[in-house]
Amino acid sequence: MPAHNIALVLSSGGARGVAHIAVIEELLRDGHRITSVAGSSMGAVVSGIYAGGHLTQYKEWLQELDYWDVFNLLDFSISSQGFVKGEKVFKKIDHFIPKVNIEELPIPFVAVAADVVHKKQVVFDHGNLKAAIRASVSIPTILHPIKTNDSLLVDGGVVNPVPVDLVRRHPGDKLVVVDVNANIPYQKPHLPAKERSLINELKQRYFKWRKKEKKKQDELGIFDLMTRSFEFTQETLSNLMLEHYKPDLIVRISREAANTMDFHKTLEILALGREAYREAIRQNDDFS
Repeated sequence: MPAHNIALVLSSGGARGVAHIAVIEELLRDGHRITSVAGSSMGAVVSGIYAGGHLTQYKEWLQELDYWDVFNLLDFSISSQGFVKGEKVFKKIDHFIPKVNIEELPIPFVAVAADVVHKKQVVFDHGNLKAAIRASVSIPTILHPIKTNDSLLVDGGVVNPVPVDLVRRHPGDKLVVVDVNANIPYQKPHLPAKERSLINELKQRYFKWRKKEKKKQDELGIFDLMTRSFEFTQETLSNLMLEHYKPDLIVRISREAANTMDFHKTLEILALGREAYREAIRQNDDFS
């Protein structure tokens, strides 16, 4: 397999974006060099943490999460701006994001958010890395938006869920896109015995918790309903972008693979990302 320089674009998509981590690992394992990254929402989180050098630590933390851990990270609030403040989860994620400006990163990084006051896209290619990532993941009506001066910033998936037009490409770079909002059938990935055992353990912990917390589980069901509506919009916008821009390689993950907050499925989603990458490679003559 020939090695390439890669301009990498990671889509929005909530917990399905965990697959981005697996694709990055597989690209590097195959000898490719990632020269620039761009991301929207969860894609901004993963690409920013990768550019900052802490992707392995972030993955290890995600792999330890069960359903109860994820639920405890959701600081629910009664607010017209969103169900979840986001302070608890971002306090955790902050551990994996270096305190640097974007222009100090070893490779170019771009994140995108939506300004709902001025009805425009906001591009972060300089300035504080943490602030850029936080602005890009404020899912409308779910996570509280970010106020900056006279603007109100929400999730990048609102305007550009797969920012192929923003990634910085050097001459000769291959454009690789990971789209986790694809309208394709979902097939469970093959899992090694060790990972199957861990997943079964997490499921047992979830079912025990569910019996005790049915009322809260119903509340989370409303949360999932709203995020699924948003995900449908992301899929439509993604398709339009990918029809206009022609990536050299697209790794597609079914939108049915996981709901927005299904981070307790990290092991399964990582396996899915690896398999989706290998399948995309098999069907692409430039990479096979």
